[in-house]
Amino acid sequence: MTTTSDNDSGLGGQALRDDQDFLEIQSEASVPDQRAALGEIDVEGATLFLRALSNQNRLALVKELITGERTVSELADKLKMRQPAVSQQLARLRESGIVEFRRDGKTVYYRIASARIEHFLPLLQQHFPID
Repeated sequence: MTTTSDNDSGLGGQALRDDQDFLEIQSEASVPDQRAALGEIDVEGATLFLRALSNQNRLALVKELITGERTVSELADKLKMRQPAVSQQLARLRESGIVEFRRDGKTVYYRIASARIEHFLPLLQQHFPID
């Protein structure tokens, strides 16, 4: 019979040790200086922004759109998603002000609308690179 612990990640305690190392580093760092440098944060706005990107399909769509305009069909083909699913996720991103669209006849083109994304994606790439 297997027992579970608070750290049931399958990492054999590695995650817990990493957290402890992180906390030790943070306690040694100049936390008050970091807080002063940050300034005030629009917590509600930041939460809405991060929540919009918290879905892997929406994040993949944003990653594709960062290089330029795309149609729903192009995005669906590239990401191997169904068009209705792509449209639904793009609607969520549009509601959040992250993407916008334009029509050319029957074709709808989507593009990035928020400069925040252009600053945010490089941070994600830096902290979560593909190995």
